[in-house]
Amino acid sequence: MPCASSSDGGWRVTGDPAPGSPEDVGALYDRGVDGYDRYRALWLRLAGGGAEEAMVADARTLLRPGLRVLDAGCGTGALSRRLLDIQLDLDLTMLDISPGMLDRTRDIPGSHELGSIQALPYGPGSFDLIVSAWVIETVPDPLAAVAELLRVLKPDGRVLYTFCSLPDGFFSRAGSAWLRTFVTEQFAGEFLAGPRVPWHDCGRAHLQRFRGGLTTEVSLSSCCTIDRTVLPSRDPHPRLIRHR
Repeated sequence: MPCASSSDGGWRVTGDPAPGSPEDVGALYDRGVDGYDRYRALWLRLAGGGAEEAMVADARTLLRPGLRVLDAGCGTGALSRRLLDIQLDLDLTMLDISPGMLDRTRDIPGSHELGSIQALPYGPGSFDLIVSAWVIETVPDPLAAVAELLRVLKPDGRVLYTFCSLPDGFFSRAGSAWLRTFVTEQFAGEFLAGPRVPWHDCGRAHLQRFRGGLTTEVSLSSCCTIDRTVLPSRDPHPRLIRHR
């Protein structure tokens, strides 16, 4: 998996360069980098704010000096900046598939890694906390992406992520159709239905849905194992399957 890193303003590149075709997600985000922050703010105001605030609130309870944190799919660094506002003394790594997005994070203290959430360039147990906002719905296999996040999590660590989810009921889906079309066309995002939602009930994990199920926030601990047999119901109060 191609990756590059920088902790001092210079880049270290390994492997082949990321594909540059129009279909490539990284290339798509490179093209949209100038307007990304504006569209992101609009998304949070219209739909995503509740889920992202829930993730930040969860992170606030976990952050402490020296914590090793990965912002997986960091974009222009908005979430990383919020975490540093809460706790300045973090060992922070920002990873994104888009060089253009990653360039916008150069003012943020920490390491800057060019790479994919689907094949993280880190060994097992590398991070205490992993956050990922509005990323897993942009990859072909969300379940595998979350399993990859859990792979690089420390034994007592936590993964927090948000994603666009398909709302419940005909009227909720019809009313959100324009927004879902906008997200799909502008950000390569997919609104995940229940069978594609990575989830595990271990007593330490939780799942919160917002705006009638239009967005979701999930917290997973290191004991969670994600595979295709661990799937939630689309009911707001699903019967959860325990898997170790």
